Amino acid sequence: MEKIGSKIIEFFASNELIKNEDKEIYKYAFNIILSSLIHIATVMILGLCFNLLIESLVFYFAYIVIRKFAGGYHAKTPTRCYIVSIITIVLMLCIIKWILIINYLSIYYSLFFSELVCVLILCFLSPLDTENKLLNGKERTIYKIVSCVTSIAISLFSAFLIVIEVYNICVSLSFSIFTSTVLLIVRKVQLLQNLRK
Repeated sequence: MEKIGSKIIEFFASNELIKNEDKEIYKYAFNIILSSLIHIATVMILGLCFNLLIESLVFYFAYIVIRKFAGGYHAKTPTRCYIVSIITIVLMLCIIKWILIINYLSIYYSLFFSELVCVLILCFLSPLDTENKLLNGKERTIYKIVSCVTSIAISLFSAFLIVIEVYNICVSLSFSIFTSTVLLIVRKVQLLQNLRK
């Protein structure tokens, strides 16, 4: 993926469409955009395979919004990130499909209460930065507020969806919070292990 981006940016630079000194910025931006498009396309394909296209997109975008500000575990390479993402999405879609097939109201309530616990954990632990993206004090405060407000809003919206019986979206939102929380806990464990070394 990076090679493709490099070749395209080199082509633009050699044809004077971009300045030579800006090549690295364009390469980085191109790789981020291409990676995002590949992830979204993968989510859509998996959603279609499970006959859960809307649910997969709701899960993915809610998850991305929370994760952007809460932080959490990050794979060391783009390939690992992609593999972990695919495994996570497939696992979540399997569980969402199973819950929607069973369709017991008690499951939705249990899921919502589990979601509330996850929101508390998210608000307590977030934000967790990585080596690639270290946060200063002001950024930490802003990211914490945004991650807490976002996860609380998603949780409240999930409750509303239970009331109006839109369970497929409710479950997708719940699992976006659950997945974000799990990856936040994994990152916290990594940080604690690094302190012990």
